[in-house]
Amino acid sequence: MKRLCAIVITASLLLAPLDRALGASFNPNFIISDFELTDANSLSQDAIQRFLESKGSFLAHYTEVINGIRKPASRIIYEEAQLYQISPKVILAMLQKEQSLITASSPSQDQLDWATGFGICDSCSKNDPSVISFRGFYSQISLFVEKVRSNYLRDLKSLGRTLTGWGPGRTKTTLDGVEVTPANNATAALYTYNPYRGSESGIGANFNFWRIWQRYFVRNYPDGTLLQAEGEPGVWLLQHGKRRPFKTRAALYSRYNPDRIIPVSKNELEKYEIGPSIQFANYSLLRTPHGTVYLLVDDTIRGIASQEVFRTIGFNPEEIIDVAEVDLALYTVGEHITLTSAYPTGALLQDKKTGAVFWVQDGKKQGIIDRSILANNFSHVLPSPVHTDELAAYPYAGRLKLTDGTTITSPESSAVYIISDGLRRPVISGEAFEKLGFNWEDVVEVPQSVVDLHPLGDPLDLIVTYGEGEVTGENGDMTHF
Repeated sequence: MKRLCAIVITASLLLAPLDRALGASFNPNFIISDFELTDANSLSQDAIQRFLESKGSFLAHYTEVINGIRKPASRIIYEEAQLYQISPKVILAMLQKEQSLITASSPSQDQLDWATGFGICDSCSKNDPSVISFRGFYSQISLFVEKVRSNYLRDLKSLGRTLTGWGPGRTKTTLDGVEVTPANNATAALYTYNPYRGSESGIGANFNFWRIWQRYFVRNYPDGTLLQAEGEPGVWLLQHGKRRPFKTRAALYSRYNPDRIIPVSKNELEKYEIGPSIQFANYSLLRTPHGTVYLLVDDTIRGIASQEVFRTIGFNPEEIIDVAEVDLALYTVGEHITLTSAYPTGALLQDKKTGAVFWVQDGKKQGIIDRSILANNFSHVLPSPVHTDELAAYPYAGRLKLTDGTTITSPESSAVYIISDGLRRPVISGEAFEKLGFNWEDVVEVPQSVVDLHPLGDPLDLIVTYGEGEVTGENGDMTHF
């Protein structure tokens, strides 16, 4: 029997943390990453416009004359973001946090005039001559991003803190009485601009900013995607909407191509609830303290019926890993492997007469209709030639699909799809594809017949919201200017 994977477990861990049982929760010390704050190219002007339109925002149709030129809100946001190299996503989140301008369909003039809350404080009057000069939609955006770039980030770089003392590793008490130790410059800058933490019982401030950011700008990835937080060694598999940590390199390499790992921000990763860890390499032999030996196939453990079966199938006793019962608790128990179980770990078999190739596993065969499936699913594995009569003995179980996470297109169409849960999910724009972290070099060109093997799923877009209801802003939070 030809084994597809050598059953070797390495001791080097991938160090994926297991300290949370739930999805993302508010960490007042880390609101967004430094990269997210300064990613000025995170949205194009067109993407900003589409975002505003998708929310039914008044800003989608709002214009303002600046230096004799009438400009739409999307252009104002984009140009100021480019000028000061601050992410337009940060501007959009601030507009919603302060004045609900992303979701407001009929905002007041006051909401537009004080769009980012710049210059407003608890004791300030909006009619104060020293404050009134900050009024206006364009002025509010421009002054906000200028302050962040030219003051906060400059001081953080040169002094390690802002003028009011916020800086990475420096513990300060917010104006609502919470001790916070910013983990990075972005978080320190947000607390400098608005030194309130906020909470679920009293929304607003930086808690509200975080909720808006999570809702609007933490991207949804399809099942089968491999993710890795920037600067961290852990690799995670998205499956059934949860992130599953790989505990060993062998566990990763025996299942997936590591070249498909997508780096994401900590915020994006922590959106997903943590699922069961993936500890052992696929097709590992696991022995319990009671002496039962199981074969691990994906997330199913199958007991080997007897020593005779073990020897006949050709397993190697040196590959057995001793485990505790608790190590097997999360796996589904499948049917026992007996002498009649043909190719329990799977094999590529080729009909000597016709040349047709099949994937045979557990006594059933799936047809492979094109070489592109062979190249993608079984890189560097050659099929074993067998007699036609042997293949005829296995029931036909349909056509084999591409593995999840594969990105495909066809010569007959310019459409690009990502395979997820056996479905092909169309990418609706090149910008969405790139911003999700996928690479054009990884797109596999396959015949349309291979594309059509996968039923059409929901499209993937760059900006995806989640949760119920909307997050609205408040005007009562103190800001600095």
